[in-house]
Amino acid sequence: MYFPVAHLISAFDRRAARQSLWLSTILATQLLIALMQLTITVRILDPISLGALFTIIAFTSLIFGLLTLPGEEVIVTHVTSSLVKGEHEDAARILRYSLVVALGMRLVGYGMIVLVAPVIGTLLAGRPAEWSPAFFDVTPIPDGDPVGVKVDYVTPTLVYALSGILSSMTGECLAVLRLTDRLHLGFAAAVSGALVRVGVLTTALATGGGLLMVALAAVAGNGVIGVGLFLAMLRSVRRAGLSGCLRSLSVTVPYDVIRFQFSNFWRSAVDALNRHLDVLLIVGLTSVVELAFYRTVHYIIDTTRLILETIGQGIQNEYSRLWASSNGAAIRKLACRFTTLAVVLGALGYGVLATFHKSVLRVVLGPEFAAAAGPLLIMIPGGFAFACVAAVYTLPAATGRAVPHLVSISAALVVQVVVMVVLVPTYGAYGAAWANTIYFLVFAAVMLAFTFATLKRISRLPAVD
Repeated sequence: MYFPVAHLISAFDRRAARQSLWLSTILATQLLIALMQLTITVRILDPISLGALFTIIAFTSLIFGLLTLPGEEVIVTHVTSSLVKGEHEDAARILRYSLVVALGMRLVGYGMIVLVAPVIGTLLAGRPAEWSPAFFDVTPIPDGDPVGVKVDYVTPTLVYALSGILSSMTGECLAVLRLTDRLHLGFAAAVSGALVRVGVLTTALATGGGLLMVALAAVAGNGVIGVGLFLAMLRSVRRAGLSGCLRSLSVTVPYDVIRFQFSNFWRSAVDALNRHLDVLLIVGLTSVVELAFYRTVHYIIDTTRLILETIGQGIQNEYSRLWASSNGAAIRKLACRFTTLAVVLGALGYGVLATFHKSVLRVVLGPEFAAAAGPLLIMIPGGFAFACVAAVYTLPAATGRAVPHLVSISAALVVQVVVMVVLVPTYGAYGAAWANTIYFLVFAAVMLAFTFATLKRISRLPAVD
């Protein structure tokens, strides 16, 4: 029997396909285990505490994100380019620079979190504990904390933020593993960390643990992943021709590397706003329980979207190699083949989710979240829109241009904020779901325009056999 998809996959560049497969396997495993974590967490925390947890995650991640100078893109683009040109010492310096900056900025971010955490604690303690009867068949608790008990939100915030320090170099380590084609080591670290986190959460469920115990689970899991990836990176640098790269303290890099990183900084900052600003807006415009309702459904949608995202990440190295080799024809073929794969996988993934969404909600979140079906279905078109650009959204960055991605997410974010301000006060989680879908529709439309422009520029490169 003839299988068109199997024939398509057989035509892929082996290294690109293998890297995308490993990245997808790592992320899929993490997300599946994370779904287990979510299933346990919603049974540990009441809706108010669950909304507080999502607020803490968004607050700490936003600060870390706004203070991140992305090193992963630098390694993928400039270390790869230096190795292709045989400039191994330059590649080693760029790698050291990326690792030092990543850890240093996370430490600065933690200091800021320590200063601002009391504000978040006051905000959460003062939010109304109300929700729509259509979502939860329970009696709302009056203003204040549950059963009149003053809840400490500052300590869980500071504890959870430690997980950000422990995972500060995760992206850079994964970039090295991609470069050396040893992502199986990253898979082992990711699975180990995720299982540790599940173990701590299970203990919390059995012993009646609360918000602080959930935060400790994140610290334990990210600690195992961070240390594991760093050790895997140390074992892999020799394979990339960077043996002894950490023996020197020199982090002097060319100006174009710093300029490229700072151009990616703005993209990273906007991306952090995109990922977490919706949480803070919902908390400010409605209640923490509406937030819990929205974010749990959002997470289920992200399970498929993030797996698709790894397709573009997995072939970014190949885009960079082919660009450095001026092989325009191969870039176009790679983009076309993997875009087809991403669209097929997106249609299958979101089609299955749309068909069995009630069963998914019942198993993952429990019967209390059955009314989440509406927002879940609303967000599916946005997820499929991303699938259409999943294989090419990294293409401009791979050719040394960070502006296209920055413009795409900035335009989408502005539209999303406007839609949320208009809809969320009245429609709550439903309004936030529409804003999320509109975000991805705008992002895909703008990114496609830039992708066509990049492919046109690439078409002027010669074909190389």
